[in-house]
Amino acid sequence: MRVVDHPQMDDYVSRGVHKDSVSLPKPLSISDIVAALDDGAKVQISYKGIPGSYSEDAALKAYPNCETVSCNDFEEAFKAVEIWWADKVILPIENTSGGSIQRNYDLLLCHRLHIVGEVQLATNLSLLALPGIRTEYLKRVLSHSQAFELSDDFLTKLGVARENVDDTAGAAQIIASNGLYDAGAIASIRAAEICGLNVLAE
Repeated sequence: MRVVDHPQMDDYVSRGVHKDSVSLPKPLSISDIVAALDDGAKVQISYKGIPGSYSEDAALKAYPNCETVSCNDFEEAFKAVEIWWADKVILPIENTSGGSIQRNYDLLLCHRLHIVGEVQLATNLSLLALPGIRTEYLKRVLSHSQAFELSDDFLTKLGVARENVDDTAGAAQIIASNGLYDAGAIASIRAAEICGLNVLAE
């Protein structure tokens, strides 16, 4: 995961209000950046996904006291920083199983932000389900395609159908919000805590 940002500005733009490019501030010096980090303000980090996603976990690992800003896609996460909804964006660049994420490299070239840090995050996958549901009750499992690749042997032994969704935390949310008793999700333990699901296997 890479952390990308521009310096904060004092005249903060409120959420939902767009500034035109003419009125955006000029780049600040490194001393301005250090001063901004030392003012005690809570840093806001945008990311793609919903609470409980691995990108949010990476943001919290890099900045434990940050406020996270959920975005629908990577483009929106970049724009959140450019229009001052967030101070930094965190995004996956490489994945040990899937390799480079080329789309995010392209976004780095298209936006006027720079890399300021790197976070290495182990994605510990868990099988989640509604409280009271046991593994043998599951007929299908929802998750992101890369999570399925990483848990292929385990899911093959279970003999369950697989349904792709946009992210792992989204899979947990679908199970919880729809009360799906025959379905599980491959996601993080934190997603289980947020959605009120039980962990059946790690």
